[in-house]
Amino acid sequence: MVKRRKEEDIAGILEFDGRSAEDPEFLEWLADHKARNGGKIRVSQGGKGVRVMFAKDADMAFWQRRSEAALKGKKFVA
Repeated sequence: MVKRRKEEDIAGILEFDGRSAEDPEFLEWLADHKARNGGKIRVSQGGKGVRVMFAKDADMAFWQRRSEAALKGKKFVA
C-alpha cells in the first residue's frame, strides 16, 4: 500500500513566543481570522510558543503586524 501525503502551499510560518493555543488573546485572534474569512491556517505547539502556518501571504503579514502591536502594548486596528 502506498501512502500519499497531501501537499499544501504554505506562505509562511510564525511562532508566537510565550503564547499557548489556549491564550485568550490568541483565541480572539483566531475568532477574528475566521470572522474576516481569512485563508486557511494551521495551529501547532512550537518550541517557544504557538506556531501558525499560513496559506496566504496577506494573512501572515496581518498576523505579524497584530503581534508586533500587541508586544508594544498598543490596540491593533485592522
